[in-house]
Amino acid sequence: MYKKFLNNILMSEKPSKGIYRLIETKEIMEIIPELIELRGFDQRTPYHDKDVLDHTMAVLDSIKPKLHLRMAALLHDISKPECFTIDSKGRGHFYGHHIKSAEKSEKILKRIGYDEKFIDEVTILIKYHYIKEIISNVKENGIKKFIDSVGEDRLDDMLELIRADMSGKPDNGNLKVVQKLMKLTKEYMNEKYDE
Repeated sequence: MYKKFLNNILMSEKPSKGIYRLIETKEIMEIIPELIELRGFDQRTPYHDKDVLDHTMAVLDSIKPKLHLRMAALLHDISKPECFTIDSKGRGHFYGHHIKSAEKSEKILKRIGYDEKFIDEVTILIKYHYIKEIISNVKENGIKKFIDSVGEDRLDDMLELIRADMSGKPDNGNLKVVQKLMKLTKEYMNEKYDE
């Protein structure tokens, strides 16, 4: 019942408007009540100038209008509150949030009634969206591991989610990291298919 309604919101010109409206009217409690936990959640990090919900809405509004991409954007940080820790300097961290968010997203999407293929597309994108882990893996194991994990067929979507996620943050330096990742993946793919 809610699937079509949610799809229409996600595919609208500015999906955040519809999601904020669902939160204001409390209708979100019938669809994705987990989003409420993101509202007002201070990330306590210089990498974010918004609470988790507002960051999520910025990512959602800046990503290409493909349903699985928009859903991945909506749910990519859904487990941040439960992964939150504070270090000795008072900075917030969310270790493993990408993995837990993928797991929680699978449960949410099954509950709403999405099919297995759609759920797989969304959860794989969420699981591998975390740029710090990607870059450290690129340094250690090369770009091949990243591409093999994500899958060549969803590489463009993965890079789009990472780009949208970085654009929802105050530090534009992160976009340079995304551009580097895009360059490395393109070079790897070109070499692979030139052989």
